[in-house]
This record gives sequence, structure tokens and C-alpha cells, in this order.
Amino acid sequence: MRRFRVVATIAMLSSGLLLLGCGSDKSAPGGDAAQNTDGTTAGDAAPTDAGLRDGGGGDAGHVDAGNLCGPQDMGPCTDANLDCLCCPAGGPAENCLCTTTCLTDGDCTDAARPHCNQADPSSQGICTAVSYGCAWGAICAAPDTPIATPAGTRAIASLRVGELVYSLHEGSMQAVPLVRVSRTAVRHHRVRKLTLSNGVVLHISAGHPTADGRPFAELTVGESLGEQRITRLDEVPYLHGHTYDILPASDTGTYVAGGALIGSTLK
Repeated sequence: MRRFRVVATIAMLSSGLLLLGCGSDKSAPGGDAAQNTDGTTAGDAAPTDAGLRDGGGGDAGHVDAGNLCGPQDMGPCTDANLDCLCCPAGGPAENCLCTTTCLTDGDCTDAARPHCNQADPSSQGICTAVSYGCAWGAICAAPDTPIATPAGTRAIASLRVGELVYSLHEGSMQAVPLVRVSRTAVRHHRVRKLTLSNGVVLHISAGHPTADGRPFAELTVGESLGEQRITRLDEVPYLHGHTYDILPASDTGTYVAGGALIGSTLK
């Protein structure tokens, strides 16, 4: 009976969802004239909440204090004390900078590059400007991904910390506040394009989790995400400058996107 109530609730929520295709904006990454949280120009409209975590660099607006180097940029490092070191810029692309390696911010002695940019606290990183980010884990959703809220369908990029969304909590669908939102800059990123049985099209990174914890990369045509069945799957270039994710204050961290119950990378 509990599973029936959850599925029935998702069906009720999805019946009012707008059929918005994620990634329908055809502008190239960095094409919009929005402001990033660090004041630089970047790809998609930037929420300015204190709860927003800008998780990446790679757009033209994120300019490191050091010279760029490597296969995508001109010239070797002219300073003998610096090495050409790279971080991911989304998908298979890399940003290569003239900088030094680090394990903590204390290792970054150059005032222009005081931040140790690393995938996790235990891994070796590179020293960058504070406003620069590496897209170590760009595994989120397109900005216009339709999210079910008590006020109706909302684009994921428009949501802020404290606003209510529907999530599976204690065995039933409930309206709960958001405790975190993220916005990660990407470049040359690719995503999975899912066409659902209700007609909604989602653009989600392959590493994003489903409600039961599997990555979207493992999904196949015919499988179900909650009440919605996947009718088509494609891998396509991502046409936005950032990916987005949210974390509801629920025991599952799930939310309803396009009528489908999915997980969060922020849980």
C-alpha cells in the first residue's frame, strides 16, 4: 500500500507538469550574459543565494591569474617555478594552467593563486585563484529541468535554498525545503537525453544518481523512473554553460523531475 501511495502521488504531481525539454536553449556554453556568483560573466543565469555552491570553472568568464598552457592554449610556462597542470572543465575537456600542486590552501604560496582546487580533501590538487573552479564532478541537470513544487512546476535553475519541492520522505511524497543547491560550470560536456512516457525530455549527466542510487549511465530503454517509463535514450552534447542540482531536506534526498523520481548528487 505504501508503494501504491507514492506512485499515485507522483502521478498526480506529474499530471500538472509542463512539457519542458531540458537543454532546449540552443546557445553555446557561455553564450548568455548572466553574472556568476564571483561577478564574472558566464553561461546561465546565476542564483545569488548564499546557499548556492558554484562548483566549476572553464567558461570564458573564469580567468585564472596564471597563464593558460597545454594543448588547448598557447605557450609553455615561462616561470621555471610553475608547471603546466590540468583540471577537468566538464566532460573530457581540460583546463591547463601554469601553477603548482597542493594538498591544502597552505601549500599555495602565490597570492594570485591562494586556493587549493582539488576533487576531494585527500587528493592532490592545483593552486588557482579563489574564483576559479575545476569541474571535478559535473554530474547534474540542465537548467530548465522541470521540478515538482507545491507552487507548480519550476525550472531547477530558478530554485533557491529554503523553497519547497516534493520529495520522498518517510515513505510518502511530501513538500520539504531545499537545504542545498549547486551550479557547476562545464565545457564540452555530454549528457544523457531521456524521453519519458509522459512526453517530457530530460538532459541529465551520466553520473547523476537515480532514486535507487544507480547512475543514469546504467539506464536502458523500457526501464521506469517511478511512474515514468523511458521510451528513448541518447547521448548528446550539452548546450549550456552550467549544470544544476538540488538537495531536499528529506531522508532520501530525492525529487521529482519531469514526473520521474530521481536522486541528488548533493546527498
